[in-house]
Amino acid sequence: MIFRHILPCIAAALLAAGCSRSVDFEIDNPTDKPLTLSIDQQVHTLLPHTSLPLTLEPGQYRLQGEKIGTVRMVVYADGIGGLINPALAEYVIVTEQYVTSKTNTGNLASKVELNDVVIEGPYVKATGLFIPRRWDVGLLGELPTTVVSNSPDTSSDYRTKLYNVPGFFQYLEAEEDLKEAFGPSGYQTPAAEVAFTPAQLPDLPVAYEAQGKPMRELYAQYLAATDAGEQKRLKKGSLKLWQDFVKTRAQMSGQVPVADDVQANAFASAFFDIWTQPAVILPDPAPAG
Repeated sequence: MIFRHILPCIAAALLAAGCSRSVDFEIDNPTDKPLTLSIDQQVHTLLPHTSLPLTLEPGQYRLQGEKIGTVRMVVYADGIGGLINPALAEYVIVTEQYVTSKTNTGNLASKVELNDVVIEGPYVKATGLFIPRRWDVGLLGELPTTVVSNSPDTSSDYRTKLYNVPGFFQYLEAEEDLKEAFGPSGYQTPAAEVAFTPAQLPDLPVAYEAQGKPMRELYAQYLAATDAGEQKRLKKGSLKLWQDFVKTRAQMSGQVPVADDVQANAFASAFFDIWTQPAVILPDPAPAG
């Protein structure tokens, strides 16, 4: 079934992890000046408003740039990749909806805020030095004009694409409205600092701490793991720990204060989240001495 392209509509799009050993990334420079990013002393120079693809093996890398200083990035095996953002710029994930002539009820409202200007539509803002991939089409690709469905009963389908802010404004095709909204100075990239992956899991109530201890140890080991085989081994061992912790929470339901259960839930969520990350950003340790 062929869908025709109409106005976008929001949808979630989390890609499944691949099986290849190497992991695909993009590096972007949405600014008006050249930008340099060093990865393990290999220098990547991006001209203004350009992007480039990059493939990295699982392991630890040292990143250096004018805005980010020196940081470490650990790339995990079988990850989905994403965007390396040395400009610390803002990005927008756009969802396009494709429909047939059938009645469709998939219009879901959303909005994005840039410089206090709210833009209505199926848009999600993304920020950070590393932005995990949760789009179908990256900066270097284009959304298709049509998509093909294998289901004759499906009346709509969705594709998501990542845009930097200049590209997003071009996509909107609303130059005069944008000039009026952002004023004479136009859109300005907000000041930002590198956000690091937490070095440890959140605090736990005493009643849960004994079971949380091996989870803390595994979390710390995973942040430091640079070998693909070790990363996979640790990830495999995480599932039972998480399941046992969730089971304990269920057994203690009603026996602990609500605040303690909320704290335990935050701990479990943070533990689960680390295993879904294709990469993490860590501080560069201070030189010895």
